[in-house]
Amino acid sequence: MMDQAYDNGLVPVEQFARRGVQASHGVLCKVLFCDMMRALHEMAGIPSVDLGNCYDAVAHPIASIALQAFQVPLTTIVLSLSVLQTMTFFLRTGYGVSTSGYGGTRYDPTFGLGQGNGMAPSGFSAVSSLMIGAFQRLGHASDFSGAWSGILFCLAAIIYVDDTDLLLRSKSRDLTMDQFFHDCQTAVTDWGKIVLATGGYLKAGKCFWYMMGWKWLNGVPQLRTLRQLPKILFDNSTEKRFSSRNSAA
Repeated sequence: MMDQAYDNGLVPVEQFARRGVQASHGVLCKVLFCDMMRALHEMAGIPSVDLGNCYDAVAHPIASIALQAFQVPLTTIVLSLSVLQTMTFFLRTGYGVSTSGYGGTRYDPTFGLGQGNGMAPSGFSAVSSLMIGAFQRLGHASDFSGAWSGILFCLAAIIYVDDTDLLLRSKSRDLTMDQFFHDCQTAVTDWGKIVLATGGYLKAGKCFWYMMGWKWLNGVPQLRTLRQLPKILFDNSTEKRFSSRNSAA
């Protein structure tokens, strides 16, 4: 499945949990994004919007659509998901295996891809690929161009399994900081709705943001300090607010 997905270009570049890529590459990408914004003196933001429960919080209708998009045979999808919906799970701890189990039925199925399930990583890659595609269609991708080559490309986020950093930059130099923060909130809200549509949720305790703003003194750009940024808290649409653990750099 994944071989075919890579060959057909179905896995977006935003997904760093992929063959030949390491988590450190995603960190480097984020550092380079910040360096570019500092060099261009543009407003930018990186909301960290991590998911909760990862493989256990995936709706099977969306998983089915994603796997079909990855050209997995429908019979294989039905078999895999129906087993997860109706099987009985037993917990194994240092005290042994539990004597009683839990699970779903045909009329009350258990969703999720299952931690430890061999198909969960590839299944979640398919689902997250749909998520990032939907996010880009809403117009939240950041556009870049190579200074020497002139190559145009866009990058919307850095995703490593369920850990997500959105890469947001100002659409215009005429925007005020308040207007840019409003655009960031729109992006966070849209991402949260996409996550909810797939059966997941944002884990508020893991969500925070970094913001980069500028002020000009006698024509010289200076990075705003935290106190010079607008007093705004981002809402993750789950009745909780983002952490105030932010940065001006």
